[in-house]
Amino acid sequence: MNSKGQAAITDALYFLMIITVLSVFLFGFANNYGNSVKQKINDEYSTTFATNALKTILYSSTPRDSSQSIYDRDAEIDFLLAILKEDYSDDQVIGDREKLVLADTITSILAPISDSADYAFYITIPNDKKLVYFFIHLTNFKKEGPFNPGRYYIYSPGDPPHIDYFCGVKPVQDSDYRFEPDYDAFFAKLTRLLTNVGPTSQAASSIKLVKESSRGSFDDFKAQAYLVRWDAVWLGRTEERNSGLFYSNDSAVLEGGWDCVKVESLRNHT
Repeated sequence: MNSKGQAAITDALYFLMIITVLSVFLFGFANNYGNSVKQKINDEYSTTFATNALKTILYSSTPRDSSQSIYDRDAEIDFLLAILKEDYSDDQVIGDREKLVLADTITSILAPISDSADYAFYITIPNDKKLVYFFIHLTNFKKEGPFNPGRYYIYSPGDPPHIDYFCGVKPVQDSDYRFEPDYDAFFAKLTRLLTNVGPTSQAASSIKLVKESSRGSFDDFKAQAYLVRWDAVWLGRTEERNSGLFYSNDSAVLEGGWDCVKVESLRNHT
């Protein structure tokens, strides 16, 4: 009788253990199922937004004068791509005024997400390893701390809360800023940044740029336009990384190799 009783108790314990494991598994599955569906919906929304935003940027109409609005009666309105192609065709450089027109278009279209997200828009000619345009919108974080216990830091928007940059540029005497970085080194830094900011939403589109030849004809360039967005995050040094992704311990002190100029500084200079 004792052996039968012990066997019955053992069977009951095994059965209870199996039921407990199955219950925990089902609870975890149900809970994660909702989260995974939500994450997929958010990812799909972000990707769709990036794709539609890029299309809108490339096919929008804009005033040729960056100081004017598209609603001004005397504003000269044209397709943005037409302005870029025309300006690029003679010397393979996008002029400062055209840089600002494109930057204003980008910030206007991405205004709904600009408070909580950072993003970069850039144009390259991959076959020639040439950067044609690079614009980045970043949250101007202020770092405070460390605070004990736990040595934690507080990151909050500074003044101004956001800063826009043209990067990979070099000033040319009596001329416009030119996008002339070390292509491989520059995009190695960009790849490192995008790898460490968390989930990103990216969109790309091929565009055609032209160069006016001495014969009066036009040669085509197969260029690519990219838009990448990510949730605003600190891009400086942390305990896990000794060098910052874009700046060091101060968002106003940029890491070497980016060669950036603030959009507002260029606007005041133009």
